[in-house]
Amino acid sequence: MNEVSTKEFSAMLEEKVDHLFPRLIEIRRHLHMNPEISNKEFETTKRLNEWLDEFGISQIPTDLKTGTAATVVGKQQGPTIALRADIDALPIQEESNLPFRSKIDGVSHMCGHDVHTTIALGAAIILQGLSEILPGNVRILFQPAEETEGGAVSLIEAGLLKGVKSIIGLHNSPDIPTGTMGIKAGFFMASVDDFTLTIKGKGGHAALPERTIDPIVIGSAVVSQLQTIVSRNISSKESAVVSIGSFQAGATNNVIPDRAILKGTVRTSNEEVRQNIYEIFTKVVTNTVTGLGGEVEIDYKFLIPAVVNDARVTEIARSASISVVGEANTLLADSTMGGEDFSYYQKEVPGCYVWLGSRNEEKGITYDLHHPKFMVDEEAIKVGVKWMVQAAFQLLQDK
Repeated sequence: MNEVSTKEFSAMLEEKVDHLFPRLIEIRRHLHMNPEISNKEFETTKRLNEWLDEFGISQIPTDLKTGTAATVVGKQQGPTIALRADIDALPIQEESNLPFRSKIDGVSHMCGHDVHTTIALGAAIILQGLSEILPGNVRILFQPAEETEGGAVSLIEAGLLKGVKSIIGLHNSPDIPTGTMGIKAGFFMASVDDFTLTIKGKGGHAALPERTIDPIVIGSAVVSQLQTIVSRNISSKESAVVSIGSFQAGATNNVIPDRAILKGTVRTSNEEVRQNIYEIFTKVVTNTVTGLGGEVEIDYKFLIPAVVNDARVTEIARSASISVVGEANTLLADSTMGGEDFSYYQKEVPGCYVWLGSRNEEKGITYDLHHPKFMVDEEAIKVGVKWMVQAAFQLLQDK
């Protein structure tokens, strides 16, 4: 550190986070009780701005409808780095007996974004109190709409990455215990693409199939053929998934419909595989459908790029984790075929996204993300705040 040793800084950080923790629990529970879905986070944004004002943290004026950003200005000259948290909830009915469970029917923080928001705010508060020794500036991004589309892009278009050297973010993980972190350079989370196939045939009486072109049979053949794309065209050294999530056709037992609609998703580990699958997908679908006498409309949407962690930022993120939880609890993360729009920031500046352990079997906190009974061990908030502050300091000092 510039002004204090690493050991002194860690001790100071520990004390500050312990002191702030009860307030952070209050903030987290308020957010948990008052969830808002993507692009509707109006009250969440309002409260965040109130809390930022309360702790004297400078907001950045924007035209964002939801979401907000702030900057902690260090007294020492240096670069600007960014911390990112997502603030939106899910359209899921919470099934818990928590005294602070969601008060909004059909909406809940079953992905833990309330915890992410609390951690980023806590890090901002701690960093504001350390501004005298802060070797640069820290921008805090409270992003809307991570669960749908457009959240990260809206912040980038608002200019909130201008002048930023690097960015970090985290997501709680019920796969690893509280007090651990999962970190990995390179491919971390998959790209996300969606498709809708409208297969047109010729309807008719189910007793006279020879007079029809059955889109259900054609669609079934398409489903089978799509499973060969990865297994027979993509190297086993790469990661890719093609899945059908919806197959809709017909309305009764004795009528062959004139069309079938299939919807699905494609997940890949890099851009080369992503483009390769798209080209093969188009050929397989078109040839299968036309070969069976039908027609097809393909609506294929490239949505979110893969999260690929920068080597240098990841090295610093790992070092910060070791300072906070120790080397034994700093785990090599598993990559996942889930998606995250943190990847858009990484297209602009070097960045690293990490897992924050949130599982606690003794407390019964074991449910997966997006489950109606999902919970986060609140002790993970302490770890997340310490890591974000530690990593911010180290990133600012990196030459």
